[in-house]
Amino acid sequence: MQYLYSQCRYVAVDVLNAAQISQSAQLWTADVYCTADGSMWLWLRWLPLRFTAYSGYVQFTNATNATAVTPIGTFTNYIPAGWYLDPLTKAVFRVPEANITLLTHIASLSAQLKALKAELNKSKANASQAASLIAGLEAQVARLEAQRRALEEALRQRESEAAALQANLRAAQAENDRLRSQLTQLKTENDHLKTQLASMNQTLANLNNQLTSLKAQLAVQTSGGEEGPSLLMYILPAALAGVAAAFVIYRKKKAEE
Repeated sequence: MQYLYSQCRYVAVDVLNAAQISQSAQLWTADVYCTADGSMWLWLRWLPLRFTAYSGYVQFTNATNATAVTPIGTFTNYIPAGWYLDPLTKAVFRVPEANITLLTHIASLSAQLKALKAELNKSKANASQAASLIAGLEAQVARLEAQRRALEEALRQRESEAAALQANLRAAQAENDRLRSQLTQLKTENDHLKTQLASMNQTLANLNNQLTSLKAQLAVQTSGGEEGPSLLMYILPAALAGVAAAFVIYRKKKAEE
């Protein structure tokens, strides 16, 4: 009874016959179906399959590749007669009057359709995800392309700066070579002037010695009453002037260096 209370929360009756037994009463003959939540229905004629206390004849029908889930158990290929609710199509049919093979095929097609819809939804989700991924990749490619162009521009600027620096370096090297050549020439001229100066100093020393000697001779001649100064007295100042001029030229060269 507790089982029946739980199963018969909602009740449906399939009226088979109705008889008027009095002016105020009728007698209905009907099949009673019970359900706890509306998803499965229990035909009370099936109770002998669950409880031995109930006795009665239960008709079974061949249903190839069909499975019936009932409150009293699950049956496959061989199901008890009665009303059934297809959970996929929500269709109500009666066995054995209904074509079980057709219903099974419809159920199979419904399952395939449901699977295809699920696959389609999954494909749509994947396509949406792929589109989002593609959009993200395109944005990343655009950013990388912008970075590449910026790097190329920076590289061109670096190359231009490097070319300018190389040109400046070549110019500086040429100027350095020119200054080195000039320095070498100036050193050569300096050595030549030093040689000339040494020669002039030697000449000056010789002339000083000659002058000293001439002065001594002049003093002797003057004291002895001889004639006036000789031709050397006129040559000597000219020689001294030449030496002085050479010395001045040497000093000017040194100042220019």
